Amino acid sequence: MPDLVYFPQQMFYQSFLPYCLVGLAAFLEGPITILTTGAAVSLGKLQALPALFALIIGNLTADFGWYSLGRFSRLEWLERLCIKAGIDLDDIKELEKNIHQHAPHLLFLSKLTVGLPIPTLITIGLHRVAISIWIGWLVLGELIKTSILAAIGFLFASGVQKVFNSVETVMFIITITILLISISIFYSRHHKGSMIRRQFNDSKNAQMNETIETKQSTLPQNDRGIVVIPACNEESHVAAVVQSALNNLPVLIVDDGSIDNTAQQSESAGAFVLKNPKNLGKGASLQSGFRYALEHGYNFAVTLDADGQHNPHEIPKFLQAYADSHSDLIIGSRNFSLMPPIRRLSNTLGTKIFSWAVGESIIDNQSGYRLISRRLMEILEGSDEQGFEFEVEMIVRCLLHSCKIQWVPIQTIYGGERSHIQPIRHGLRFIRACLKANRVLKNSS
Repeated sequence: MPDLVYFPQQMFYQSFLPYCLVGLAAFLEGPITILTTGAAVSLGKLQALPALFALIIGNLTADFGWYSLGRFSRLEWLERLCIKAGIDLDDIKELEKNIHQHAPHLLFLSKLTVGLPIPTLITIGLHRVAISIWIGWLVLGELIKTSILAAIGFLFASGVQKVFNSVETVMFIITITILLISISIFYSRHHKGSMIRRQFNDSKNAQMNETIETKQSTLPQNDRGIVVIPACNEESHVAAVVQSALNNLPVLIVDDGSIDNTAQQSESAGAFVLKNPKNLGKGASLQSGFRYALEHGYNFAVTLDADGQHNPHEIPKFLQAYADSHSDLIIGSRNFSLMPPIRRLSNTLGTKIFSWAVGESIIDNQSGYRLISRRLMEILEGSDEQGFEFEVEMIVRCLLHSCKIQWVPIQTIYGGERSHIQPIRHGLRFIRACLKANRVLKNSS
């Protein structure tokens, strides 16, 4: 029997690839992978604890995928099918009630079988059963089933050794294929982003003329606006952004505790500058800018980033939309397909999750290129969101106060700029903001 104490001392120095393959195989096909992994442990090819951990993580990840498939689907199509099949909707409602009541036990029992967890998870997802109700039972069932099947594989190792070798080879080929595809997509998207950056720079002068004409012809004289740009350590980009934006509106830079020459570069380029005493976050900087706009009698503010990812020559798009509709919030909508793969994935998932949270189709909730009306700036006073989540709350407050939201298409620009986003930290805070938004909107309805 393998030494179970072996893992903590020596696993750090071994390759994680075999266990990644185990987790991936468990994600794709659970029972066979569990049996062959148990055999591999018996034959000394894998260590028990990390192998068990990889199996459980792979299977649970697949489970959440099936639940999400149901969770993000619409229940209406099922009701329409029931009507066509002659099933009484009252029976469906009774079934839904029973599913909510017995979901934990249904999942636990289905976990002890082969195949049944998939339809059970999809059904529970369709009926919007909260994860907190059943997660414990799902994990318990997974632990029991994985332990039993792994033990069987361990005891009958010689009979499944050949099967394990075949699975290992196949999964290695799949892994190499995925890596090659990922590298290909990365270079393809990076090349497109660079081309967009060059096109932006080449067309700067022509767009500047068009910008001035649009500003003069569309915006009523009694509507005064200002560009608010939060900036932190952006001395290499901020001057160019300010100079371009000044062709449309006055510019306010909120220096969020920079330790470089961001403030000096902004002032030299012609912007007003507010300085935070230390780094407070994007949300706090935007709120400072909005307070300045309200105190100085501006009717709206346009916000954009200081790193060059937003083309200031597109400000007239927002001015035109505001002149036509006087929407309280106008958001620049980006083309996700032109983003680097990781950002494309995070923005797509973030938009889907947020749309679910607020019960509305939100095209792009994470774009910082926006126009905010005076009314919305007043509504946002007193917000306790200091970071990137403030932009999420902005949309939630709009929905709560029945403000009009509008989107305008903007360029999707990615070059060599440095992102201030910390994936794990900001990802968790984004999820918290989405759950908070869902709770607040439900309580208000």
